Amino acid sequence: MKLKQFIIYSLIYIGLVGVLVFVQNGTSYTTSILNMELTLPVALWFIIPLILFAIFSVLHILLNELSIFMERKAVRDDAGIYKEYAKEILLGTETDKSFKTDTFKISNEVTKFLSPWHDNPVDIEDKEIVEIIDMLKKINNKEVVDLKKYKLDNSNPIFIKNEFNKLESDNSYALEILKNKKELDDDLSKKAYEILLNSGTYEDIKKLDIEISQDDAKLIVNRYINKDNFILSSDDLYSLIEEIEISKKEYVKLAMDLNKKIEPDILVAMFNRLKNYDEKAMDAYLYLLYEFGMIDELKEIITYKDEGEYEKFEILLFLREAGKQIPASYFFR
Repeated sequence: MKLKQFIIYSLIYIGLVGVLVFVQNGTSYTTSILNMELTLPVALWFIIPLILFAIFSVLHILLNELSIFMERKAVRDDAGIYKEYAKEILLGTETDKSFKTDTFKISNEVTKFLSPWHDNPVDIEDKEIVEIIDMLKKINNKEVVDLKKYKLDNSNPIFIKNEFNKLESDNSYALEILKNKKELDDDLSKKAYEILLNSGTYEDIKKLDIEISQDDAKLIVNRYINKDNFILSSDDLYSLIEEIEISKKEYVKLAMDLNKKIEPDILVAMFNRLKNYDEKAMDAYLYLLYEFGMIDELKEIITYKDEGEYEKFEILLFLREAGKQIPASYFFR
């Protein structure tokens, strides 16, 4: 109730009480106060306590409103101070700002933590806020945190950062991220796919619904060549090579590299298929025939080709027949 309304209602109430008492008893009553006799109407004796009560009530309301006014003024002042305080903290400058109320106590400590230049001690008593800050510190330190209790959306930056941390701590988690993906539409998926290509098994890679690009196929083939613990079947390897745009020179280089990984008969059979699929693989196939001593097959192919078409192999055969064996790699450096 507002003060003005309280005063009006109090006066009306006191007046009604006085009138009712006077109607019932219009006499006077005498009493002694400090050796002085005081005679007043009975009705007035009834309303004097009410008047005193009303006065003290008004004083109480005035003091209470003054207290509220001062508190609101202090909060408004703190709001202005907080704006300057936040600017100084975010700019990494020294600040001597202090607050009159506790309203901004949590806010100013959280502001310290959120500063990009944060190296200030944070003193917060609220346990939930402290727990969140500790969680954020762990995530920023690349630790994995259980976020179930916070019920964050998959698009939440904290959730995504935690997923990145899981990837870094456990590469096998990449498959979990990608298992229902059909395209790489966010940074997390792209990172998971990159990790899977570089560290996962090919069986896991084949489980995905994501189409393997030419660059992906090239990466997988190179990984097979350079990593002893990465396994590919000959059929999978052939399928991957088919996906790659390769020059004649690159085919020969590929044959040289695979010579260290695959049994001769399997490798020759693979490049026999490749030359039928892509004529640029013919030099690589002939290279393997020469390297593995399959001279009759090599001669048979060259015989039915135009003279000079495979000059390098003609020279190699000529030198071989002259008793001078030179590695085919001499012509393919």
